[in-house]
Amino acid sequence: MAQTAPPNPRPQRFIPPVREQRVASTQKEPDKTSVQRFVPPRRGLRVTASDEATFAVRELAERQHGVIAWRQLTALGLGKRLIENRMERGQLLRVHRGVFALGRRRLDQHGAWMAAVLACGSSAVLSYGSAAHLWGIRGSHGPIEVTRFSGHRRPHGVRVHQTRSLPVELVTVQAGIPVTSLERVLLDMAARLDVRQLEHALVAADRSRRLSWPELHRVVEQGVGRRGRGKLRRLIERVDPRAAETRSPTEVDFLALCRDADLPLPEVNVLVEGRLVDFLWLGSRLVVEADSYGYHGDRAAFERDHSSTVALMAAGYQVLRTTHRMLQDDPEPFLRLVRNALQP
Repeated sequence: MAQTAPPNPRPQRFIPPVREQRVASTQKEPDKTSVQRFVPPRRGLRVTASDEATFAVRELAERQHGVIAWRQLTALGLGKRLIENRMERGQLLRVHRGVFALGRRRLDQHGAWMAAVLACGSSAVLSYGSAAHLWGIRGSHGPIEVTRFSGHRRPHGVRVHQTRSLPVELVTVQAGIPVTSLERVLLDMAARLDVRQLEHALVAADRSRRLSWPELHRVVEQGVGRRGRGKLRRLIERVDPRAAETRSPTEVDFLALCRDADLPLPEVNVLVEGRLVDFLWLGSRLVVEADSYGYHGDRAAFERDHSSTVALMAAGYQVLRTTHRMLQDDPEPFLRLVRNALQP
């Protein structure tokens, strides 16, 4: 008798073993895929106040080019012991007595200026040559200069000027640093600069578009007894506003020489035949170029200058070129050349 094959076994679905079930907690587990914000534990009132003071110190020092004074630290709530502790840990580095750099040993120029002002007291402001440097009208490589009302401490490397009066209108803030106004700086510097140097500073101030001529006149008139006052007043009366259109000290010098020699004053930095020239007497078709190494000292400028000269001469203009040294050492021969070219 034939045997029948057993039916195909039905495929069985795998069922994993039952794990031990945990009792569900009433507290919902956080979603592990979401980013959790760290919330620090609540701190005591004293520690929180210290952290707030730290933030305020850092914020103030950043506004002051990385420096801060002891009196400012105490005003922000730091006690003597806390300040000394931060000094020991290198967080406050001494720059002057009572003035610190916040975690940095090297200060830039603005930081050094600000540290000197802070070291000279709450009434101190940057002044004289340092102020001229900050305003961008003249470089200064000597000691930092500061003016203040009173005080006996003279920080190392700082030249301190005492004054009985410094009206608030002659004090301002530039780049976050208390400084004498641009008009007061010109009066202060008049005593130590010669006429040519003072004219360069005056032209640079006017070119900056921050000089107020009415305010300058007022400062000069009220500066009775100040050395250099008469020199500055005479310069203000005679300086040509076209000097502000010049691009280099050599051009300023040439314009002043023309005025002193009673030559007709030219147009300054104008386009002629599509080319920018330093000085132009249009009626005489005369062009003068005042070359300085700082503006014409590379090969490209050398080629460009000669190409411009050829193009202008081809268009019927007479072109004369001078240099800073020619005008400084012996300007008379060149001025005679200009005078002859201007004659009809």
